[in-house]
Amino acid sequence: MKRKRLIGLVGLAMLVAVVAALALRGRRPEWTTSSPQALSEFRQGLEALDKVYRAESTADFAKAVELDPKFLAAKYFLLRSLATPSSDPQAAKLYAELEAADLANLTARERFLIRYALAAHAKDAVKAEQILQAYAVERPDDPYALDALATDATARQDWPQARRLLTRLIEVAPNRVSAYNQLGYLAMGQGQFAEAEKMFETYRYIAPDQANPHDSLGELDILTGRYADARKELDEALRIRPDFCASSGHLVSLALLEGKMDEARQALAQAEGAGGCPAYMDQMMKCAIAVWTPFSAGDWNGVWQARQGACADDDKGDSAFMVWAALRTGHTSEADALIAKAGEQLAKLPPASPGRRYLEAEVAHLEGARFLVEGEPAKAAERFRFADQAMSYRELGPGLFKLINRFVLAQALSATGARDEAAAVLAEARAVNAKFIDRLGALLAPGAAR
Repeated sequence: MKRKRLIGLVGLAMLVAVVAALALRGRRPEWTTSSPQALSEFRQGLEALDKVYRAESTADFAKAVELDPKFLAAKYFLLRSLATPSSDPQAAKLYAELEAADLANLTARERFLIRYALAAHAKDAVKAEQILQAYAVERPDDPYALDALATDATARQDWPQARRLLTRLIEVAPNRVSAYNQLGYLAMGQGQFAEAEKMFETYRYIAPDQANPHDSLGELDILTGRYADARKELDEALRIRPDFCASSGHLVSLALLEGKMDEARQALAQAEGAGGCPAYMDQMMKCAIAVWTPFSAGDWNGVWQARQGACADDDKGDSAFMVWAALRTGHTSEADALIAKAGEQLAKLPPASPGRRYLEAEVAHLEGARFLVEGEPAKAAERFRFADQAMSYRELGPGLFKLINRFVLAQALSATGARDEAAAVLAEARAVNAKFIDRLGALLAPGAAR
């Protein structure tokens, strides 16, 4: 009896194994390619992209496309890895190829990723949102859907929704350790700097041999005025990956904030020598140095002249700095033209566009600057206050912009006689980074131009 039962159990186990094997054999591959070699390169690219090693991921995805020119998912991720504007010839070519491709034989995920990217590229925010929501309903726990939803919620500053989505992403895809990085930036956006540090440290604990956790901590440390700690983290990131462009850029920013122009140029030279930055990023760093060098000396004429040199390309310059420089040096018509251009860019963005909120803040700030210099502080305060509500501390650049906006908001309020409110606004800004605010006190004080 026992022998018959044993034979029966063995037979059942064999049947289960056969059924499982057949099921696995019939399962649709996750990524659509006919080349095992291309798939191997592609997977290496995904791993590198998750570590934010863009040069490495770009090479892997490009190799995958070379091995299988019909590998559409590889083309999509190659686009994601390219640190270039969408108008770049290589990016434009990839977009055109994806637009012309037949997506019928792809997996649902691949179709979603490509259609969503194409809609975003076409600046059709409504269509992009429809594509995202439809796929999320169909596959609510797909990591790529959760990531896209979280990114969208973050852009709208729907912080609770973004946090819920990222927490769920970690639950369904524990290997996505970069989600802790996203949670850190999410906390930064809300000014929850201790929570941001906790998330970044968790990320560093899980992936101590990766550069990005150190870079994120360094970025947080710069924003909050802990400059020595920032330098340690950024140096460690570059020790791990000398070509990690983000850390080179942050070292440039750190040196500029401290007024150490020679160190900024050294960081730029290191980045150029390592070859990890695309050309446009190198130029952005050069522009930043060209602007901050005279700005730190209170030389607004020098800031304005940078527009004709290292910052001649509109995409590389800082419109806020240039508007302030134009206003401080009597180039009022040029300031008006820059403000009008920013307004035109805003008008082209549909209401649902993820980037609209930040551009609204920028335009409001520029309009406030115009009012303040014209001697209308009440109107200036209104525009600066609107900008402040639309801004966040989520990354270093936007975070510093928010601090600058709060500083000039305090100036405008003080000029209207609302000195208590001005003091409160300034105290809030100093609580984030007193060193930066104190420097602004000298550099942006009325009559500081020369």
